[in-house]
Amino acid sequence: MDTLIYLAKLTVALILGSLFSKAIGKERLVRFSAIGQTVLVWVLLFFMGVNTGRIENIAGELGRIGLSALVLTLFGLAGSIIVSLAGSRLFLPKDLDTTIAVARRKEGSLLRYVWDLLKEPLFLISIVILGVLFGMKSTFFDWFKSSYVSYLLYVMLFFVGMNLIQRSVSFKTVLRDPSVFLLPVYTIAGTLLGAFGASLATSFSFREAAGMLSGFGWYSLSGILISDLGFPLLGSISFLSNLMRESFSFFLIPLFGRLGKRYYYPAVSCGGATTMDVLLVLLSKHFGSATTIGSIYHGAATSLCAPVLIPLFF
Repeated sequence: MDTLIYLAKLTVALILGSLFSKAIGKERLVRFSAIGQTVLVWVLLFFMGVNTGRIENIAGELGRIGLSALVLTLFGLAGSIIVSLAGSRLFLPKDLDTTIAVARRKEGSLLRYVWDLLKEPLFLISIVILGVLFGMKSTFFDWFKSSYVSYLLYVMLFFVGMNLIQRSVSFKTVLRDPSVFLLPVYTIAGTLLGAFGASLATSFSFREAAGMLSGFGWYSLSGILISDLGFPLLGSISFLSNLMRESFSFFLIPLFGRLGKRYYYPAVSCGGATTMDVLLVLLSKHFGSATTIGSIYHGAATSLCAPVLIPLFF
């Protein structure tokens, strides 16, 4: 019952954000909502680190956290790729070859390219590490209670709801096209398949692995939500795993783009929830602007499923 109430509160926050944006006009407060989401992510990640740093003997657990996150990420990506490739053989439209053009490789400094890919993930990881250090070595944030995270999450989902309206994300056009409509289904099913594989290869149960992977790349939500549910160590693993999923996608999307147009499905499936924002430009670049609506829909749908699935597994 507590989980259902928690889910209801998160859903209400999302709906209120959407209604508020509609009421004031979707062209207004766009910058405010974007900045609000960014700042809240930083704050939430920092306090997630603080909560993790308070765990007894956390210093000895850090290596295991990183290794567990890597294993979960690889299984989640593998499952998503397998299921999306199978789905593409069944529903890929025949006219896709005429509407999607694979972009040419843009030459440039390899070092600059790698830095552009890694600078944001490294910055976010540094925020979490800073929080962990404060939690381990300082009493400055002893006033902060884990329950406060819930209120910050409600505000963040309010901003997410605003952002969906501001981006004019509509599901009407995709409902008539099964090749696009099923994209998030492949991602969710593939991720759960990966979670099953991870449960066989690690000490995690299926529910734990599925819950940690169900952020679908939305690391700021998954890690914080799991920590707020009373599992700070698993929350840290989930945060890092979902961050790795996004980071690996920066390399996988160009790779799939060079393999051919049919590989749009696994490319977008790897990106998970981040295909509506961070990875949108990269997908459009390598698979053409005709995929933009599908990428936004896929990211929005998986983003909406994440706060529902994670509490259900825990």
